[in-house]
Amino acid sequence: MGSARLMSRPMMTHRAAPQRCGGDAEYSPARLANWLCHGLLAVVILASSVLPVLAQSQTPAQPPAQPKPEVERIQDWTLQCTKAQADKPRTCFLIHDVYRVDGNQRILQIVVGRFGTDNVLAVLFFVPLGIRLPPGLTFQIDQNNPRKVPLERCSTKGCQAQVLLDDSLLDAFKAGNGGELSFDDAAGRSIVVKFSLKGFTSGIGKLP
Repeated sequence: MGSARLMSRPMMTHRAAPQRCGGDAEYSPARLANWLCHGLLAVVILASSVLPVLAQSQTPAQPPAQPKPEVERIQDWTLQCTKAQADKPRTCFLIHDVYRVDGNQRILQIVVGRFGTDNVLAVLFFVPLGIRLPPGLTFQIDQNNPRKVPLERCSTKGCQAQVLLDDSLLDAFKAGNGGELSFDDAAGRSIVVKFSLKGFTSGIGKLP
C-alpha cells in the first residue's frame, strides 16, 4: 500500500482589519466601532462649538459706572453733590478739610449734611486713627462756649464724632469766622486744630 502523504497547510492567522468610520450594514463589532467613531467625532465638534460660548457666558459682568459727584468750591468749603437718579434723590454734603502744615496728612475733616431716614441736619468730625478715645473731642466756634463730643466709632477713614445742628449751633456756625477742635493723641498730649468757617453760610444754603 502506498503511504498516504499528509498535506500540511500553512497556519493562517486572522488579523482584525482596522476599523474606519463606515462599515457593515448589520450589527457587528465593526459596526459598533463605526458608531463610536461617529459619536466621538460629534462630541468633539459639539465641544468645540460650545466651549467658546461657555467662556463668554462666564465672563463676570461689569458693575455700572458710578456717576462722578458734582463739586463746587465755596471759599474754604467744598459742596459735593451726587446727581439725582430714577431711584435716588440728589444728595449734597458740605465738606471742610484741614491738613498738617507739610500737607502730607489730613488731621481733620468736617462733613455737614442730612443723615438717616429722618434727614436730620448734622455735622460729622473725622480725626486721625491712633488717638485716645475716652476724652472724645472738644470744639469751639469763635469765643463761644466749648462743647465736648464723644467719639462714636473708628473706621479706615478715621475716628468719628457726630453733633446735631440745632438752630442755636447752626446760627453760631453761620455767624462765626472760625473755630478750633482738640483731642488727645496716643501719648495723652492735647492736639488743637483750627478750622475756617469762610464759605459755610453760602454752602449750607445750597444743601437740598
